[in-house]
Amino acid sequence: MVARVTANPDPILPPSDPNQLRPVREAVSVLGRLLKVLFPEQPSLDVITVENVIERYPLTGLGAPALAAIEQSQRIVRGRNDYSQLGLGEFHVGLIYLYWDDCRAAANQFVIARQSWSLANDAPAMCLAHYAQGLGLYHSYHNEAAMLQFGRAERLLNRTIIGAQAERLATLATDMRPLLVIAQQTLRENLWPREQAALETFQAGYLSVPSTAAMRDQAAENHAEPTEPGDERPEWAKRVPQPISNLPGGFGEAVRGPVPGHVTTEDRFGWYMIAERKSDFLPALSSGTWLLVDRDVDERLTEGREYVVVGSSRADLGGIAVQPVSHSSAVPYCYLGYRIPDDSLPSGGQLYLDETRRPLELEEDTFVMAVVEGIWYDLNGNVLPDS
Repeated sequence: MVARVTANPDPILPPSDPNQLRPVREAVSVLGRLLKVLFPEQPSLDVITVENVIERYPLTGLGAPALAAIEQSQRIVRGRNDYSQLGLGEFHVGLIYLYWDDCRAAANQFVIARQSWSLANDAPAMCLAHYAQGLGLYHSYHNEAAMLQFGRAERLLNRTIIGAQAERLATLATDMRPLLVIAQQTLRENLWPREQAALETFQAGYLSVPSTAAMRDQAAENHAEPTEPGDERPEWAKRVPQPISNLPGGFGEAVRGPVPGHVTTEDRFGWYMIAERKSDFLPALSSGTWLLVDRDVDERLTEGREYVVVGSSRADLGGIAVQPVSHSSAVPYCYLGYRIPDDSLPSGGQLYLDETRRPLELEEDTFVMAVVEGIWYDLNGNVLPDS
């Protein structure tokens, strides 16, 4: 049973209530079990896991020593250029963040893991990453985004594939499909609660369907100790996330872009910057241009040409190289281009990345990462400086 709770205000220190982090840690346990279905062997010694952090840093938890170890592990694993192991390493980092209730960071790590597994053409692992990202988003109170990820996981489970991956996907489906169905059903109840049950649904916050007796016990537990005047806020109020401010010194540490006062409030949006121009492709865009992108590319409906960011393991692919600014990415090279819609193609359209005007032939290690929503210029039409 996985319930949603308020994030620990200080993830470095253990919570005062030992049961406070139990829901997300149950989610970590479930994801760890599903991960072993796909990767039954022990991970490389260079991959840091939840168990490593618990054993090595029992006092500080997810503190500075653990974060330094995580960054070192990522550098080592990324240097191997083994995308299967790279995805595995990033997924374990996501489990670490989720274990210490940093759910937004966990969801982002699962995105990075899925990108790496995309380059390895590992469809079962990508399916698991969608499900894991959905759990991270759910515990971050992004219900609609979580439902989208659950839907994509379901779509991958229903795919017909052949070869060794077919057996892995079938084994994963046996364990994950019941959990996925329960998650979708419960999340729909949270998105569209009945009038009388709306408050109770918000209080329970299940991501599994418990028995009727368990629901009665949970309801009794939630109302066992009524709040007296002068006590701290009731538990249901604590679960309401703090507001997001776009003022300096506002709540949280939201990622900022080049627009004054702008913060990234949804994980699907982010900023890229044009790092290098290798040709005369798209001459109106110069180095240093900021690109606001939508990384949620699967559900977009396109009618005309659109600019896109394409990820690849090839260093000589496109004419304009870009790099992420507001988030990290395990994909070694990113390029700016445009796409002309064509539903008959896996990429959703013909991709153009250079001035030759020849469409790109997609390979296993190349895919569309994001769609450009806007380009940041100043009032005179000039690109703003990096500072």
